[in-house]
Amino acid sequence: MIMAVTPALSFDFTSAVLSPLVTFSRALNTATRINASGLVELVNADIPRFDYDPITLACRGLLIEESRSNLLLHSSDVSQAAWTKNNVTVDVVLYEAPDGTTAANKITFSASNSALLFQSFSPALALGAYVHSIWVKADSATTARLQVQNNGGSVAVPVINITTEWTRIPVARASSGTGLTHVGIRNNAAGTTGSIYIWGQQMEAGDFVTSYIPTTTTSLTRNADVATITGTNFSDFWQAVKGGASVLATPSTVSGIRPLVQFDDNTANEIIALRGNTTNPELYIVYGGVDQAQIDAGTIAANTAYNLFGVWNTDDCAAKVNNGTKVFDTSATIPTVTQMRLGSDGTNYLNG
Repeated sequence: MIMAVTPALSFDFTSAVLSPLVTFSRALNTATRINASGLVELVNADIPRFDYDPITLACRGLLIEESRSNLLLHSSDVSQAAWTKNNVTVDVVLYEAPDGTTAANKITFSASNSALLFQSFSPALALGAYVHSIWVKADSATTARLQVQNNGGSVAVPVINITTEWTRIPVARASSGTGLTHVGIRNNAAGTTGSIYIWGQQMEAGDFVTSYIPTTTTSLTRNADVATITGTNFSDFWQAVKGGASVLATPSTVSGIRPLVQFDDNTANEIIALRGNTTNPELYIVYGGVDQAQIDAGTIAANTAYNLFGVWNTDDCAAKVNNGTKVFDTSATIPTVTQMRLGSDGTNYLNG
């Protein structure tokens, strides 16, 4: 019988406080978050990132992301020689940027069909999925196009609409031919002129955007966020064989495996996990390397918060998402576990 109990452990990460029970790490000083003032803020190594909504300024919780690299140089200073200017001028004056500093550029497109600001890759980037993102704000122009040139001639130039507020716009691309040769921004159409403010460009391998990684003279990597509960911090609350967990999370993507919380023995042989598996929210249980339960509780979507609830006991497991109906599995052996991972299974990350 599944019974309701008082939680032995409870975290509210929207309070922007990390419990001392949690061990947190992330190498290098290359990560950013949106802070309580709605500004992009650099966060040093091994400091958890409590991310805020840039509009409401409400804390969204503990940000857990995989490792990514910004492949662009001088990501927030297009006056540098790394950026080629074809019929584009860069204002010598700097303007207030999304991080609160005076560091944003204003660029002006001339009346040309080749008004383009771009950065080249040599050698060309490998085949695969990439995301180009940029903060933009309107001046005299309210549209532009983001361009990626494939080494084979194809050009992707989606039009972006630009408002008078700083907005980060990501566009996913697939590399074709023999790789990507350059990325940039251009005027909306031949003969159109005008100026816009830009800041914080990023080109990263993957099919969804992640938090900004500022660069200067070299490409930089943001390492993965690792949050775990181990040792007596874990064993003091853990009850063998039977238990349950409920997690509220917002994933930035629903591609692949996106763990919310996982209990394991530091191997893939003993696992109890609440996770997203593409658009399916699951309770997933492994014992002795053999799958015991994989309960699909419904459907989830990117950038949409959901609550996944799961309970387990020998031959008596169930899961539900939000206020949906419980889905049961009546045949499962419960594994022996020694630690708790937040937003990761050691390989895959929530990215949210």
